[in-house]
Amino acid sequence: MRKFLIIFFILVGSVSATFISITNTISMETVARDNETPVNLTIVNSGDEPAYDVLVSLITPGGLDSNELFPGRLNPDEPYTGELKIKIDENVTPGTYTLGVITDYKDANGYPFSAISTFSLVIKKPTFSRVTARIPEITLSDKETKDLKLSIRNFDDKPHSIQVELLLPRELRSDREKKTLVIDKKSDEEISFRLSSFGALPGSNYLIFATINYEEEGSHYSSSFSGIVHVVEQRGFNMPSWLPIAIVVILILIFILYQFRK
Repeated sequence: MRKFLIIFFILVGSVSATFISITNTISMETVARDNETPVNLTIVNSGDEPAYDVLVSLITPGGLDSNELFPGRLNPDEPYTGELKIKIDENVTPGTYTLGVITDYKDANGYPFSAISTFSLVIKKPTFSRVTARIPEITLSDKETKDLKLSIRNFDDKPHSIQVELLLPRELRSDREKKTLVIDKKSDEEISFRLSSFGALPGSNYLIFATINYEEEGSHYSSSFSGIVHVVEQRGFNMPSWLPIAIVVILILIFILYQFRK
């Protein structure tokens, strides 16, 4: 049975847990042919403080389901290994699917963090998507909402009806998670999502993903693309110390000029 490894990182820079850095490694079958496939997951905390209440779960498309893993406390440099089992319905279209991995944990102060990663699952036969996306880096204050504009490009010689989905950590939210778009052959489109903070920690950088899915001639196509959201503290208007004095001086000058004109 052929297997392959997928390694992804949940870094300090990704989720801003100052002394926690988690690495997840996935090992699984190259092609899943049965109605259940195992996914071996190894988690390592390479930071310098423990991560608490660690919970790993999958974000699965329709027709797929999975259990969760609860490593609990994850001490630095002490690997945890567990097995996720993905159940596949009989009516799932063969092809390539993108699954999300969401890791929840807390720091020593009990502050919750989460992070998103993705991996591909091939069911019965591999497919290759020719539709891509680019997610620009975005800076978001902890109390504002912004448009996240994705650039979509179809390299194929035929149009496609695609579904674009955002995979976000729990500290971010969007007006809609999924949008449908028809993109013509050899063309570019743009699609927007309203993005806002939902308890994101100022000073943190959050990794997000967009997935593109479509079906054609009995096959499923999927791909994922990543971007970074920088969360900063919202700042009010800081009045310079000299501004009140300048306003008073200007008002006095206006008053004097008015008196001379009488």
